[in-house]
Amino acid sequence: MQEKDKIAINIFIDAFGWELYNQNTWFLERLATFKTPLKSILGYSSACIPSIITSRPPSEHGYWSSFYYSPGTSPFRIFKYLDFLPAAITDSARVRRYISKIAKRLYGFSGYFGIYSVPFKYLPYFDYQEKYDIWIEGGMKGSATIFDKLRQRQINFFLEKDGSDKTKFEKLNKALAERKISFAYLHLNELDNLLHLNGKKSGIVKNKIRDYDIQIRELYDNAKKYYGTVDLTVFSDHGMKEVTAAYNLIKDIESLNLAYGRDYAAFYDATMARFWFLNTEARNKITDRLEEIREGRMLRDDELESFGVYFKDHKYGDAIFLMNPGFMIIPSFMGRKPLRGMHGYHPDDPDSFAIYLTTADPEARPQTILDIFSFILI
Repeated sequence: MQEKDKIAINIFIDAFGWELYNQNTWFLERLATFKTPLKSILGYSSACIPSIITSRPPSEHGYWSSFYYSPGTSPFRIFKYLDFLPAAITDSARVRRYISKIAKRLYGFSGYFGIYSVPFKYLPYFDYQEKYDIWIEGGMKGSATIFDKLRQRQINFFLEKDGSDKTKFEKLNKALAERKISFAYLHLNELDNLLHLNGKKSGIVKNKIRDYDIQIRELYDNAKKYYGTVDLTVFSDHGMKEVTAAYNLIKDIESLNLAYGRDYAAFYDATMARFWFLNTEARNKITDRLEEIREGRMLRDDELESFGVYFKDHKYGDAIFLMNPGFMIIPSFMGRKPLRGMHGYHPDDPDSFAIYLTTADPEARPQTILDIFSFILI
């Protein structure tokens, strides 16, 4: 059997944080010889994943949160007519997933899309950032991804991000046997959902990590059959925090007797709220109220700049209010019920750190998720 020279296998595991790894240090033990935490990005996967595949922060590539205030360009104006539906229907996660699929097809969106729990009456105030597939050639306009670089170098690669984790492993194992690729990127996302629902200490999560350990070891051994050198790297975008309390921030803001859409607009993510002020009175009332809340705090512009998420045009908000680690905004535009685990807290919180594990011997130590790009690009 003729062996190809070398393959780089890169496995992304959504929400597998450094603190979770420290609870399961048997994961890839004796296989991954280099292990280090990576500082993440403030925000969610909508910010982290584009940052990983471009090595640029959101302030440069433009992707931070999914929704941003832009009533003049909003494609969701028709949604205001759904606001008359009973709450039993509009609050149903299943109904909203179904409506999201219809909207995605209707608008021709190819990127990751969902309307989550955004009230239908407020959707027409917002536009959506990731309308189109960021993984295809030139998908992130103005920011070359690692896959754009591979295409430019005419390097054959494998990329799988859709379907079940089990199917993804099966497809990569098959591709390895065909010996036509030199670079592989496996995007695994099932652990993230399990952590949200169960928390990082649950047996369900530990079993999933054990499954990953078995599947990755088998994948590595399989690759060794067909390639002379196999470099394996496993990394993530962020960790997961145990949720300790819920806070009704929407109730606080609505008690100020300001009109949504006339005085202000707001988007309530799970761990932060973003505000756009349409007059001075709204700015003063809302910022004064936010300053009183001890369960979170407003972020200064210099902090946002240090995180790489400051936008001069305030596209994603005139003011950003971040909850303290462990607190969730409930209800929010992302969900109406608290979860066991959540991410999107301050990047310095220990549970926010991502992982970087590899069989290679890097000359330097990566520091943040922005460094992953240069360390895995062949």
